[in-house]
Amino acid sequence: MIYLLEFARGREPNLRPVELRSLVNGVYKHIGGSRSIDSIRFHLEFHPEEIVIYADQEQMERVFINLISNAIDAVSGEGSIIVRAVEEDANIRIRLSDTGRGISQEAVEKIFEPFYTTKDKGTGLGLAIVFNIIQKHKGEITVESEEGSGTTFIITLPKSAGKV
Repeated sequence: MIYLLEFARGREPNLRPVELRSLVNGVYKHIGGSRSIDSIRFHLEFHPEEIVIYADQEQMERVFINLISNAIDAVSGEGSIIVRAVEEDANIRIRLSDTGRGISQEAVEKIFEPFYTTKDKGTGLGLAIVFNIIQKHKGEITVESEEGSGTTFIITLPKSAGKV
């Protein structure tokens, strides 16, 4: 129900400087406090090391909670999750990859649609919310996946994202 309300509300982002590495690391540690993730290797590659985005911190935490939680579910045992971020001209490109089971091409085409899910449990709103948040930050999100080989979500955000 909370996800449905959040999706329907879709509030505008409150943009502030956010250090991306700290945000992603904090989300992973938070998730790790409530789930068993000992057998999953989590690696961050940021170039430069400190990347600051202008974003709504709470909304960006929601983005990474959803993406990292899904990656943990997909890996389901031993595997890796890698988050790479680079500055590219006026953009920040973030690639979140896992070595999980992957997603079929049919599912990739529907993955950001509200109420679409491939899981037994869940609302199908998590990735729709992620998509909505990224759009409100004037960004884009795409997904690349191969069944049996893992999945990569690619987020492109403007460095300023509407900074005043």
